[in-house]
Amino acid sequence: MKSYVEVILPLPLEKTFIYSVPENLRSALEPGKRVLVPFRSRILTGFIYEIKDKTPEKEIQIKPIISVLDEEPLLSPSFFQFLWALSEITFVPPGEFLKAALPPDFFVEEKGKIRLINRPEREEIKKQFRKKYRQVEKILNLLGPNRALSWGYLQRRASFKGLASLLRRLEELGWVKTERKIQLRKRRRSSVQPEVAQLNLAFLPAREFELPLAAVEKSLEKKEFKSFLLFGPRARREEFFLLLLRKWERCLPNVLILVPEMEEISSFLEKITGLIGSRRVAVLHGELSAGQREAAWFRIWRGEADVVIGPRSAVFAPLPEIRLIYLTEENDEAYLHPSPFYDAREVAKLRARQERAVILFGSSAPSVSLLARARKEGSLLDLGQIQGKIRIISHPSSGTKILSPELQKLISERFHSGKKVVLLVNRRGYASFLSCLRCGHIALCPECRRPLTLYARKEKLICHHCGFSQARWQRCPECQSLVIGTKGHGLEAVEEEVKRLWPDARMKAIEAESVRGKEKLIKFLKEVEKDKLDIIIGTQFLRPHLNWQRISLAAVLSPELMLAYPDFRSGEKVFSLIRRLQEEMVLDGHGELIMQTAAPDNYVLRALAVGDYYEFATAELRFRRFLGLPPFKCLARLILSGSHLRSLGRQAREIKARLTAFSGIEEILGPSILPSAKGKYQVQMWIKAGEKQKILSALSEVLKENRLFPTVEIID
Repeated sequence: MKSYVEVILPLPLEKTFIYSVPENLRSALEPGKRVLVPFRSRILTGFIYEIKDKTPEKEIQIKPIISVLDEEPLLSPSFFQFLWALSEITFVPPGEFLKAALPPDFFVEEKGKIRLINRPEREEIKKQFRKKYRQVEKILNLLGPNRALSWGYLQRRASFKGLASLLRRLEELGWVKTERKIQLRKRRRSSVQPEVAQLNLAFLPAREFELPLAAVEKSLEKKEFKSFLLFGPRARREEFFLLLLRKWERCLPNVLILVPEMEEISSFLEKITGLIGSRRVAVLHGELSAGQREAAWFRIWRGEADVVIGPRSAVFAPLPEIRLIYLTEENDEAYLHPSPFYDAREVAKLRARQERAVILFGSSAPSVSLLARARKEGSLLDLGQIQGKIRIISHPSSGTKILSPELQKLISERFHSGKKVVLLVNRRGYASFLSCLRCGHIALCPECRRPLTLYARKEKLICHHCGFSQARWQRCPECQSLVIGTKGHGLEAVEEEVKRLWPDARMKAIEAESVRGKEKLIKFLKEVEKDKLDIIIGTQFLRPHLNWQRISLAAVLSPELMLAYPDFRSGEKVFSLIRRLQEEMVLDGHGELIMQTAAPDNYVLRALAVGDYYEFATAELRFRRFLGLPPFKCLARLILSGSHLRSLGRQAREIKARLTAFSGIEEILGPSILPSAKGKYQVQMWIKAGEKQKILSALSEVLKENRLFPTVEIID
């Protein structure tokens, strides 16, 4: 009797694939093992999902697997269940998550080359291919005698569609031959980790920790899924978590800790290893070398590490039977992974639910939706608020001076006493846009119709969305006027004013582009540590990188501009950003944080000034209830991408027409065109419903009908 296997391939395809099994490989079959399989003109690495003895019902040509790569299964049945469940809530095929979840060396590379073995006459080419004979001639000319070319090289030089099918036909005719070479990598062995001495301190829970600890311990004892919001300053949240870990370390088999930024791993790692020893802890993230990542993965897989720390990708760590997940800084957008799109917070929650684990969402400024749910479910663990207030300086945006006299005085005091100052600006470049003061014409990107940002030093206008750039206007292209104005002060304009006011200050302006690459960033951070800078001007990029305990004064300039961003969560994002900055600065009580704003009465900034998150959350929830926004309704943002705008528009209209027929779908906004890079288009829709499940059910049915895999973000 023949055997067959169902294989998941790392491709953007929703289905699995059936392959036959040669007699000599039957004994090696097990679900979860890697196999090499032919797929069209390539050799791919897949995972055995299921073994079948019955012949498939459909009469299709079934290819045999080439080899089985593993002695033991790498993926468990529960992990496959997790992948399928994740696919259902993200609308991303499960195969796409394989590459996100596993080390890159798990996927064997095929080094294939095409060689010409028989050059036919032109008449024979015309006879076999008719309309496509010129394309075939181009391929044969590229190959030439005694030349073997890679698939990638041919694809670049041929520059036409349908190359794969033409090559298959040429191979069938015996004109070309594909020479395949499979490159198998040796499995790396994990190095023996030096043991860090653990502290073995007798932790005594503070009185305010007793009730929160009891609530979490109750769920751990029951081995039930439970989600908690751990609210409070970072230091107190860490203290709580370490106390929980210390009390439960001997009977808590596996713990997963997710952090939003790479910079936060080292400090947390030091505390954990000091508590339970380094051999039980593994770090897993994308910046490890291929060898390090594979070695760490196998350490976890073999059960040599029972505590895993990492950013969003660590949510896929091969920890069996997870009992506790701690997700720090729940409000950070770094948990969103762009491609394939997933929200690590939702993925962690799904994994906790499937494994009946406890999950702690930690934050000093959580999303108001999470707060509302935690209050409703009785799962809010309140450890208190950050102590300290933020000073507001009112300064009209219409003035010619960027820095107010009051802020200038504070900066001068710090500068003359040898203390560091940081000025945070939300805009890159010199000005947000350039306009003609005579006719009002604005410099727009010809590709995505967004205002071009002026970079004065480069004398260029640049689009931050698609990268388009052009020379700065010397006169208006519409009316030829020489009277050109700017609007919106950017980082370069602030730098210019600082140089004018404090010409002797050692200063530097920093944004992500200026320190691209590790070496430049490390050089800048060393300058800060060695006290070589007096005034630092930067964007939000600075926040996770700087040691804020060395900063005496930080000023956020014009935070109201971030509040004007067209996103109903902009208030939440601004509150979270400034709150975390405040938390970094007041850790030892010496730093001062200022907000210079033209909107001092805004409810977000007012709540920040008095240091009351609950005041902000109350106002924000009132606003969202009135407008029917999450958490009172569920929203889904659907984005279709492609190279043909007309086709995208047609697909979007069809999806909208189908969705309107579903009960529970209350409103659909769009479709509308998003600004996009040249040759690539995006169309988005917003869908509103009373319940999350209504949206998931409707989208699942409609997208499967159309065989589409758009980016879907669920906000509830």
